Amino acid sequence: MSRRKRPQPEHGSPHEQHLRDIVDELVHEESQKAAYLAFAHELAMAERRQPLCAGIPGYSPRRDSPRIPSPVPDYSEATKRVVEKWFRRGLSGHLMWLIGQVVLDRGVG
Repeated sequence: MSRRKRPQPEHGSPHEQHLRDIVDELVHEESQKAAYLAFAHELAMAERRQPLCAGIPGYSPRRDSPRIPSPVPDYSEATKRVVEKWFRRGLSGHLMWLIGQVVLDRGVG
């Protein structure tokens, strides 16, 4: 049984170019840019798949729960898995944090 390969993003798309610009600005080592670009792309895709209401501070799926804003954002499990995967592959936690701030905070995805 073979796995279906996802279509690769167009290199000329505005989304892909924006991710490239982020990585180019933050990653100075040319040999590592491809890995950080793959990380940024996966991170944006993971966030794109989560329900819109999940990013609202204090959101709770239960109707009777109080809406108390969280002091720190609670990212989706998919987002956390992407970060863990790339950290284990040897990417710098500091650079992933910087890229993640831009990708997640600005809604690149």
